[in-house]
Amino acid sequence: MTPVTHAAAEPTASAADAPSPINDYERRRREVETVNELVVSAITAALMASMLVISVIWTVEYPFLPVPPEVRLVSTVMLVAHLGILAVLATRRYSPLRKYVIVVVRMALLGGVCWAEWFHRNPAYGLVRPTSLFAVTIMITALSYSRGALVLAGVLACILYPTISLLGPAWPASLHASLFAVQLFIAVTYVAHRLVSQMRTMSDDSVSNERLSRFFSPQVAAQIATEPALAIHAAECQVSVLMSDISGFTAMASRMPPDEVVGLLNAYFPRMVAIVFRHGGTLEKFIGDALLAVWGAPVASPDHADRAVAAATEMQQAVAAFNVAQRAAGRPTITIHVGIASGPAAAGYIGADRYVQYAVMGDTTNVAARICTSAGPDEILVSDATRRGHSGRGVVFEDVPAIVAKGKDGPVTVHRVRAAESR
Repeated sequence: MTPVTHAAAEPTASAADAPSPINDYERRRREVETVNELVVSAITAALMASMLVISVIWTVEYPFLPVPPEVRLVSTVMLVAHLGILAVLATRRYSPLRKYVIVVVRMALLGGVCWAEWFHRNPAYGLVRPTSLFAVTIMITALSYSRGALVLAGVLACILYPTISLLGPAWPASLHASLFAVQLFIAVTYVAHRLVSQMRTMSDDSVSNERLSRFFSPQVAAQIATEPALAIHAAECQVSVLMSDISGFTAMASRMPPDEVVGLLNAYFPRMVAIVFRHGGTLEKFIGDALLAVWGAPVASPDHADRAVAAATEMQQAVAAFNVAQRAAGRPTITIHVGIASGPAAAGYIGADRYVQYAVMGDTTNVAARICTSAGPDEILVSDATRRGHSGRGVVFEDVPAIVAKGKDGPVTVHRVRAAESR
């Protein structure tokens, strides 16, 4: 294997001639928006149907106080409109313009209800109840988690209420009511807009941090979150690259059902990744049963060789504990072999417009892969550069025959790592 890039992949903005992929947040936002609109429209339709039924009962019980036909007309229109919205939400594909259309329809219908109620039933209604109805509608719009829809709802409320109020029969009280209502609508829109903005920011940060935590240790991920340029801009750095591989895995996997192979890897890899992160490393990628990790990028680490070797020795210990659990459960055991190389490498995001990945590239990565291939079961081999860069604490380096690595002009000097206490 010759790994040159890793799978810490992130989508970027699309090319000019290609549609941008929907990110996780936007997909979830659309799902929540649709559900919320379904609930609100269903409740509104039910209320309008209830109002129409009550108006019929009222007319029968109190014929001397009939419900104005304008009220019934607007209520019927509002019922039909929300039934139509329900049908569109249930049968049509999502459209980014949908939420704006719903805001316009809902605000226009609300204005019609207020006009009908005010002029034909209760003039005082026009100065009090519509204010709260418009404010509630603005807050309902926040359920779409769309700042644009919120602003549109606020603007329409500021236009419709004064229009209805100032044209009504309650002048000059309507002027004062309009001034108060406009201020209220602006305040409600502002507060709702801030809440939605903060929620979107927290969601974006959460998704970004979750993605970073898949490949970087918590300390490195936190630093990248505050200093994105650490990972974005490619730079040459001194690193130690570790590759571990399960010995004889191909033959083992050929004798196992596919689901058991996946189960084995899913039980094994989390233990190894935890060790990489515990020693401040970056997870490069998984290559079948192999794992590639790096120390010294994207954050420089003077003791990268010490950290990589310490992680390798802990991996071997963790495999021994893993095998104890495997035997107890009647499952196959494994051994791993590890190769580490140290030296210069170029680290940063590479890829196309719509898909990039963080990569540590160069001869050091390739040498680590060759050394890993040459290591035997339960063996840790490191390059001479790793041995020279190591402090020597806690381990012993044993000389072994040099290996022949593809692409290298001569043999590669390597050393076997043993724990100091086992010497």
